[in-house]
Amino acid sequence: MSLALFFRRPSSRNAQMLFAAFGLMAVAVMISSWRRQPRPWRVEDVPIAFWCWRNQTPAPDDVRAAVDKTKARTIFLRAGQIDFRGGKLTRIRSVSGPLPKETELHLVYNATRSLLGQLDAIDERSLAAAIAASFEEDSARAAAENARVAGLQIDIDVPTRLLGRYEKTLKALRPRLKPGVQLSITGLPTWMQSKELRTTLTQVDFWIPQFYGAEIPQRVDQSIPISSLENVERFVNGARELNKPFYAGLAAYSYALLYNKSGGLITLRGDMDPAAIAADPNLELTDLTSFGKTRDEWHYAYRARADGVIDGLAMHAGDVLVVDSPSAQSLRLLARLVRKLAGEKLLGICVFRLPAADDPATLTIAQVATALADQDSSPDFKINFRSNPARSRSASLEIENNGTANAMDGFKIDITIPPGIIDSILAPRGGSIETICRVGAGDKLSDVPCSQQRANLIRITTRGLRSSASLRVNFICNSPALKGLPVFLETQTDAGQTFRDQREVHLTGE
Repeated sequence: MSLALFFRRPSSRNAQMLFAAFGLMAVAVMISSWRRQPRPWRVEDVPIAFWCWRNQTPAPDDVRAAVDKTKARTIFLRAGQIDFRGGKLTRIRSVSGPLPKETELHLVYNATRSLLGQLDAIDERSLAAAIAASFEEDSARAAAENARVAGLQIDIDVPTRLLGRYEKTLKALRPRLKPGVQLSITGLPTWMQSKELRTTLTQVDFWIPQFYGAEIPQRVDQSIPISSLENVERFVNGARELNKPFYAGLAAYSYALLYNKSGGLITLRGDMDPAAIAADPNLELTDLTSFGKTRDEWHYAYRARADGVIDGLAMHAGDVLVVDSPSAQSLRLLARLVRKLAGEKLLGICVFRLPAADDPATLTIAQVATALADQDSSPDFKINFRSNPARSRSASLEIENNGTANAMDGFKIDITIPPGIIDSILAPRGGSIETICRVGAGDKLSDVPCSQQRANLIRITTRGLRSSASLRVNFICNSPALKGLPVFLETQTDAGQTFRDQREVHLTGE
């Protein structure tokens, strides 16, 4: 058929009108489709908030770092738990310590397992009264400390089938709050499937859907990330369509899951140090993989060689300890997706949880800031070579990762030495040592294993070096002549990069 014939105008008037109607419908569909596309947010326009989830208020230095590096405006501070025992509702585990003054605060109350297990039987008005009483008490304390409390948030993981009852609790709570106090809730990913969610959200000013932790792997052979681009895309689209103001809740924490020999889940811990786990000689690394298309969240599996205890966690020989860890790159991609899809109702990004100097299970504030600024992450190694005045001919080489990317398993450190100068060398915990004779030149260099006395190169391999972590190699020399060392570093980072660096480090005193 020729184009002229295809576009020939219909002969009858009715046909012309029908043709025009179809044309208008097509244009309307195109316009509607175009309007449905949300306007992407610029990085600098998205407010940043943090959840703080500890029994102690955050250290002032940690709050100041979050404000300085991310321009954070708001902290959602867990102020206590609501418990139900003996037919009574009480607040327990009140947060202690001075309240932060640098940011706006929303006081958060979550539920104990006892309360969650009996929600069906608890009167909604009584629950609202217990929450309001706790908030009133804590607000008075905040006023005395000159802290700014802007709102109350409830973090009750209500089963989806009970959202109707949750709505009644919120409705009963609202009149108990002073004018101007914002009321919000956190939200589970499973709630998106409920028709009752819309009416529940009518009772609050905004909400924070948690775009992470939708499912905990109950079996060791399950591979379920804390967050994934696929899930977050679905959740953000769902939150946008609800047309309710919201913060996007993103995860910056790792967790450890202990499985028995049969592969069943024993317990979950969200406070263990991944670096300490990697360095434990009783734990054999059996699997290291990454999740999803972007491969930025990492999955480590360790098998216990014998019965043992690590950070208060008892293990039996054959048990498997799994660590799932995000990276600055994974958080970066998730934040980018939120900015692209969230639409005009987005209030900001809320990160769980506020980084702290004593919380190795969470990304550092530098990593979080790099991710939220949509910047590349990279390692940055500081190397010090120090003598030990208390012990003759003793020295140590300390390597610290001050960057925002983690060095992965197989982090290699080559130290060039004069043959025979090292009397003994002690590798960092979890690391291995090779003594090597490097022979040849140029493209014909080869590394041959040899004795320590003949070796001109010491190779140390470790299970990686996380951001803000350090390792130390201790030497005893045969003479005091060792004044400097050529050091070569090589690693893969958790951002998928290959990193190599050669430098000369010089001996300094302590």
